[in-house]
Amino acid sequence: MEQPRIRVMIVDDHEIFRRGVKSLLQDEEDMRVVAEAGNASDALNELAGKRPDVVTIDIRLGTMDGIQLTRLIKSRPDAPKCIILSTYDDRQYLVGALEAGADAYLLKTNSYETLAKALRAIHGGQRMLSAELIPTMMEEYKRVAAQQIQRDSGLTAQEVRMLRLLADGARTQDIADEMALTEITVKRKVQEITTKLNASNRVQAVAEAVRRGVI
Repeated sequence: MEQPRIRVMIVDDHEIFRRGVKSLLQDEEDMRVVAEAGNASDALNELAGKRPDVVTIDIRLGTMDGIQLTRLIKSRPDAPKCIILSTYDDRQYLVGALEAGADAYLLKTNSYETLAKALRAIHGGQRMLSAELIPTMMEEYKRVAAQQIQRDSGLTAQEVRMLRLLADGARTQDIADEMALTEITVKRKVQEITTKLNASNRVQAVAEAVRRGVI
């Protein structure tokens, strides 16, 4: 018995790109392009009738972008897998797509073999990023982790900034000038910081902040 093919829908506002991907996928014995759309509205209309297993989605689609479309698709019962396939490697697009529920984010500069492999992997339940995007994702992870550590420490953004200045060797007057505060305010803030970090002085406070990963 013939194995069922992976049903693919291509959503991209460039017809030439859609045709190219469709032509390439037609050579894959385990895949079948069941629908294509040039905008989000057409994609949503095609979705119910064609029931794709995986949808490739471009970021730029006119009135509704690919991230918004992904979020709408993923809100449906039995939603298909979604692969963002884009030229944009910006952090905001990558994070937005993953938060919207995208199962993969691939750059159009990747080879066709990468796309075919990704379609099979995503259909099988895996998640995937282009290799070029991994450093961006790691930086985002570290940023979010630092924010969580900061919240857990009870420190404000201003206090973290002050700790960084202290770590760089800034004196009270230097901090006051840099942050447009009075020296009295800086001294009070430093004392509050040392208390929050269970330190006895500013040197210990900086050391504790470094140990916790706050700075």
